[in-house]
Amino acid sequence: MKKILIIDDADDTRKTLKTLLRNQDIEILEASNGVEGWDIIIKEHPDLILLDLHMPQKDGFSILEDLEEEWMGIPVVVVSGDTEEETISTCNFFGAKAYLKKPIALEEFKKVIKVIEEA
Repeated sequence: MKKILIIDDADDTRKTLKTLLRNQDIEILEASNGVEGWDIIIKEHPDLILLDLHMPQKDGFSILEDLEEEWMGIPVVVVSGDTEEETISTCNFFGAKAYLKKPIALEEFKKVIKVIEEA
């Protein structure tokens, strides 16, 4: 069974992502901040991470950098309300496989998840 980790400090976003992932044969892990998320990454080594950028304690940029530094090879989809091109470029530079803007568009979400699962 695949594991997907959702790291986002917004409860409503985590709930939305869980709803979008229902009816799939996956285990969903959740973290409400970057420190908790990093601990889960180390312990569980998920198959995919859905990552917010702007969070307290440890932000998504730090997690992307740490994943790159540790050569963990876990695909990351950034899910953020930050639509600045510089932000998106930075995420791509640090290895994000996709960037989804909040609010999440269902069809775009499904398309991204399908492409990553097939890779």
